[in-house]
Amino acid sequence: MESRPVILVEFNELCPSLIDRWMSSGDLPNFKRFHDASSVWVTEADELNDPYLQPWIQWYSLHSGKPFKEHGVLRLSEGCNRELSSIWDILLEHGMNVMNFSSMNCRRFEAGGSVFLPDPWNDAERAFPAEMDVFRRFLVKSVQEQAHASWRMSEGLELLSFLSSHGLRLQTVWAAVRQVAGEKLLRKPTRWQRVKIMDLIMLDVFEHYYQKHRPQFATFFSNSTAHLQHAYWRYLEPEKFSEPMTPAERQHYGDAILQGYVAMDRLLGRLMALAGKAGASLMFATALSQQPYLAFEGRGGRHYYRPLNVQALLESLGIVLVDIQPIMAHQYILAFEDRERRLQAEESLSKIFVGDRRLFDWVEGETPNRLVVGSQVYSPLKEGQTFEIRTASGTRTESFFTHFYELEATKSGRHHPDGYFWAQVGRHRREERKVSILDVAPTILRHFGIDAERMSGTSLPLAA
Repeated sequence: MESRPVILVEFNELCPSLIDRWMSSGDLPNFKRFHDASSVWVTEADELNDPYLQPWIQWYSLHSGKPFKEHGVLRLSEGCNRELSSIWDILLEHGMNVMNFSSMNCRRFEAGGSVFLPDPWNDAERAFPAEMDVFRRFLVKSVQEQAHASWRMSEGLELLSFLSSHGLRLQTVWAAVRQVAGEKLLRKPTRWQRVKIMDLIMLDVFEHYYQKHRPQFATFFSNSTAHLQHAYWRYLEPEKFSEPMTPAERQHYGDAILQGYVAMDRLLGRLMALAGKAGASLMFATALSQQPYLAFEGRGGRHYYRPLNVQALLESLGIVLVDIQPIMAHQYILAFEDRERRLQAEESLSKIFVGDRRLFDWVEGETPNRLVVGSQVYSPLKEGQTFEIRTASGTRTESFFTHFYELEATKSGRHHPDGYFWAQVGRHRREERKVSILDVAPTILRHFGIDAERMSGTSLPLAA
């Protein structure tokens, strides 16, 4: 008998303990309904410690069924250059339609009746079908440039035309209007809630393409609550942090993470309804989770600074580039004409200081003509802060905040190797032992009757 289609819901870094807590309190009714009809496992990441306990590594392991020691994908955007077969690749080989909607660090595919939307940190890959590339560009700019994204009128009109014909709901428009009105007219400190609007837009477009193509396997990825956990965990558990918090901060951000989980619950409710109409089964994975980040307590917390215009800044330092690809927060991949140009750039970067600390750190990228560069200043900086460019001919001083802005929140959540994997089977069964995220891909393939001999994990039993 033909296997039921599957929608894999990928909610990045949601925490088993918080899901369990808020299911019990009644805040997550859709998670509870899904949980009670599913086989449930706590998963363990492929790599348990830094620097490898990163989502762009762990999701690649989950999708390929191969450990990091074999696939070697270390950074965002490297997954598109690997030849390992993913879940989507193998199902395509077996003649199935598939849909990858923003899953992290994946290689592009192109096949009739299938859909590929790269993650918004990867500007090297294009969407398929090509009509969706206007949406991809919107996501890239929104995520990579965040609050400093700017839009030409032509870009806005092109996006609006796409969204209006590809599933945008009136409820989403109204939610976006309320968000902007709260920020601009009522002066509410709610910019952080924009991520929820982005998820609504994402799901509207996902539903449009899902209903159009009815793929046998589809993934829907969201990073919004992972972002909220990194930024606002100190307000969830203030007793664990030593840095002072004002009453206003606690009022504004105290329920930020809970709001993120409630928003995920509403998305899940819509996905459950979509799956029900299509006769599909749902699966759910987080790959890893988070926990409090305390390393910078007593030092003002860990702050991030991002260039207002990274290309203009680097060119002012005499650094000649071929390409710049923003990745996470304060980091970029820089591409140069050749290795010599890259070494010249390293020399220039080594001369820039904030106090006695270099402003930038860097490592060689995937090829000899690439650098992964980021600000390494994490301390709180005051207005009037400067940086120095020290050369043999003298020292030049520049205003720091003329060239940089501070990201909105200090880091207070860090990664934890535990995650969740659920598979909807019609009744509840919870496995007490932890399983590896490498077991997820073989389990999905086995659901479709496909042997996972190329993968390192083991298929999990989906029913008691």
